[in-house]
Amino acid sequence: MSAAPNYVVAYEATERGREAVELGVALARLTRAELRICLVMPRQSVVPTKVSGNPGDYKRLLGEQGEEWLSVARDLVPSDITASTHLVWAEATSEGLLLATAQFESDRIVVGAARAGLLGRFSIGSVASALLHASPVPVALAPRGYRAPRRISRITCAIGTRVGWEALLDSMAAIADDLTVDLRFITLLQVGAGPEVSPAASESHLRSVLDQFRQRARFEGTMTTTVGVGRDIEDAVDRLDWRDDEVVFVGSSRLASHSRIFLGSTANRMLRTLPVPLVVVPNPVAQR
Repeated sequence: MSAAPNYVVAYEATERGREAVELGVALARLTRAELRICLVMPRQSVVPTKVSGNPGDYKRLLGEQGEEWLSVARDLVPSDITASTHLVWAEATSEGLLLATAQFESDRIVVGAARAGLLGRFSIGSVASALLHASPVPVALAPRGYRAPRRISRITCAIGTRVGWEALLDSMAAIADDLTVDLRFITLLQVGAGPEVSPAASESHLRSVLDQFRQRARFEGTMTTTVGVGRDIEDAVDRLDWRDDEVVFVGSSRLASHSRIFLGSTANRMLRTLPVPLVVVPNPVAQR
């Protein structure tokens, strides 16, 4: 029997930390995963000048404070979710999360939005930015103010026509196995942006995507396709309908190195108006 998937959740004692836990809970309910809630504390040998004592005492105090914060995180997890909390020491938060991901052989990293964003929108902070350039596993981003629904009812896959889109389809096939959700495949078109792909050609491509998906997945639910058209990518995203209990998957840029994430320009622009969580998948994908 294979082990249950597990997700590293980037926790901090802020609203951003809560949003990460909430998204972790939503995704865990979707895929029956376990959560590894990680708080990264600074690893340093020099005690700040305003703090008395030696480095050992300072680390002990930090550890005690960290465990208090983690106890708050535990209280955010409902009883139907299996979760554990972990204090991680590292030079940087992104480094600590990647170390935890390797240690726990995790399938995904979940992070919250930076505070600069509008409610229900994204703002990528330094931690998320670092992960979106270095993570070997998918990174799930929660929009500001996110709260977990009782269940995720739809997964949207934003899939284009450029080389590498098949890797995202393989990831979707692995994720969708045995799930009872709606699946929507979308392509976004910007009117008048250079050599234009017509909506009809995009619809034809999405029908091909569905045919290939049916060959790769054991999915029995409802599947739809939508071409979002706007004056720019942001407008195309805004014109689509979005559910409160939905999550979007996108692939990495074709510039990403092997099994690493690199956030492409289209995904980056989607974040400006997207009102639901986004999961960015490495290219190619070997993980669930």
